[in-house]
Amino acid sequence: MISVGLIGCGDVAEYGHLPTMLTHERFRLVAVCDVSPSRANLLAARAGGIPAYRNWRELLENEKLDAVVLALPPEVSPVIVEECLARGLAVLDEKPLAASVAAGRRLTHLISSRECVYQVSFVLRYGDWVSDIQQISADLGSPLQINVNIFDERLDAENEVHLSRIQGFLRNSSALTHEGSHVIDYVGLWHHANWSRVTATARKTRDIFNGPNVWSARINSEDGTTLDIQVGWLLAELPASTIAVQGPHGRLQFNLVTGCGELEIAGNRKALDWKPLSAEWRRQYDAFADAIDAGRATCATIHDALRALEVTAACELSAREGREITRAEFQSDSRIERFDDPHAWPTIPEGAAHVWGDESVASRRPAMKEGSR
Repeated sequence: MISVGLIGCGDVAEYGHLPTMLTHERFRLVAVCDVSPSRANLLAARAGGIPAYRNWRELLENEKLDAVVLALPPEVSPVIVEECLARGLAVLDEKPLAASVAAGRRLTHLISSRECVYQVSFVLRYGDWVSDIQQISADLGSPLQINVNIFDERLDAENEVHLSRIQGFLRNSSALTHEGSHVIDYVGLWHHANWSRVTATARKTRDIFNGPNVWSARINSEDGTTLDIQVGWLLAELPASTIAVQGPHGRLQFNLVTGCGELEIAGNRKALDWKPLSAEWRRQYDAFADAIDAGRATCATIHDALRALEVTAACELSAREGREITRAEFQSDSRIERFDDPHAWPTIPEGAAHVWGDESVASRRPAMKEGSR
């Protein structure tokens, strides 16, 4: 059995990580941690009364662990990742891997320079439809034209808790970062060329929103493949969430909600009836167990996480400045923060009062998401 500590007891931990670990034969959850005692105690009770901590350093000191699962805001997780890896622990880390590209690059360099197990929680990449499109894309030819439309988090004015949570995302991050990171990850399995340039726009459909809730981005790749992403949150009525892939030899259309679609190759048409999009938690933990056995992650790696972070960050920069951003420019842009001090993480203004261990989030940059995930 793999003994695991869970750090971060928010919604993703409660409804995804916790039930999966409790039912997976390879894992044994031994302790949880959260800055909110009520959240830590809730998940500890659901796990059968295991220890609950408020300080992640105390958890690491007191418990005998093989691995940790981090369901944390990205501005605090890199420091904890570094400490866990230094202790020889395997890490499963919620995306995005960091709150800035500079921090993500530094963490990537650190992980690449040592033998360790670090896997990112890209839970959508394990769906059957992802691997099916991966196989079909070779028959469609190259370059590909890929369109992904994701509409989620429907506006319900009477659900104040949901609205407040999404408003927190919009204030501190973007809908493109949260939804787009998944898209960049699984589309990267269908073609492997580097991105070359991006253009993006963003808008608010209501003035009361804390940030843009509708995004449009085009990502061009070095092989001529284009990826168009449409993301919409907090709409009263949600359009269909769909994927379309077209190549020189055929096309594919797929509705992510219904699972229905159509495939046409060389004039031959076939109806698709696939399993709709869902979070494949069990398969993700199967992959994590395999990574621990092998001594390294072979899927959802740090490099996959960095690519998603860089592309979404470039799209956000494009939307802010109203112009195309090239990969060459982005890689050398002096505005991308760089840190020589390994603990000099970005700062945030006063307002966030959560404390992880002895490190105050109030001294760091705005979270992609408020509180625990």
